[in-house]
Amino acid sequence: MNLETKIIKESLVVLILVSIISALGGIGIQIVKEKIFMILPLLILFPALNGMVGNFGAIFASRYTTLLYQKKLGRKKFMNKALKEVYFQVLKVSIIAAFYISTLSSVVSMIKGFEFDPLLYMKILIVTVLTTVFLVTIISLVSISAGGYFANKKEDPDNLLIPITTAIADFGTMIIFSLLVFFVL
Repeated sequence: MNLETKIIKESLVVLILVSIISALGGIGIQIVKEKIFMILPLLILFPALNGMVGNFGAIFASRYTTLLYQKKLGRKKFMNKALKEVYFQVLKVSIIAAFYISTLSSVVSMIKGFEFDPLLYMKILIVTVLTTVFLVTIISLVSISAGGYFANKKEDPDNLLIPITTAIADFGTMIIFSLLVFFVL
């Protein structure tokens, strides 16, 4: 079996499954759609947040598989120093990025005529940071678990982890963001 066929065979089922999961995330947005449409910074923020979390998931999954192939994980994959370092690097950058996109969405909203409210900005910042931290952590744990599982089955985790992490990011961002907007704003 050539490489292309192997990649397609390993990835097709996962891609179909993650597409369905991502589509289900829209249910969460339905809950808070009125708040999102009325609060301009949220409307501007959401696509950036969704993409950002997916990118951080892809970065973690990629770094995980690199450590796996370099045989730097050992038996204790959850307690490994190199993996902890990657997790905390991704987490730090994601928190900075959450602050950045929250601020940028507020600035763009002000330029478009939306009145700035410091309390609303702080709530948006809290929602964004919590969503980001929670999802980066979940995606990291799933990457480690699924990556180990796929490697044990002699399948290439590289072909499967990125679609899985982006689906979790899409679904999770919609659901967690929606819940936090509902309860915080």
